Amino acid sequence: MHIEPYRVALEELISIDTALNANMEYISLVNEAIALEDSEREVIESYLKQQYNVPIYNYTHEQLLEQKYAEQGGTKLKGILLTIEKYKQSNDPNEITLEVSKYRANEGAIALEMILTYQEGQWGISDYVSERES
Repeated sequence: MHIEPYRVALEELISIDTALNANMEYISLVNEAIALEDSEREVIESYLKQQYNVPIYNYTHEQLLEQKYAEQGGTKLKGILLTIEKYKQSNDPNEITLEVSKYRANEGAIALEMILTYQEGQWGISDYVSERES
């Protein structure tokens, strides 16, 4: 499996609503949609760690709260939770749709449906629709 479209989608997701990224202490990446080899997951995580200079975890929201990765006595996370929720392959092998979300707090979250296309030797985002924002 080629991991570049997932890296591109996560990079775009992080760049949207950057206020959610303020003073983030970590990124937690949860993949509910695609089967990745450990080595592929490690490449994505290594890229994110290098780009943002924070630890990368694979904890769900509940696990982050249990591990005390939230603000004292609250549900606002000290970092961001990125989730790849759904994957859909188009009839065109050069196009996929991903549903992704970024969560920091109940009032700080965004979910997008992204259409990624492979053109001129690279993956890029051709369109996205905001599904929910708070």
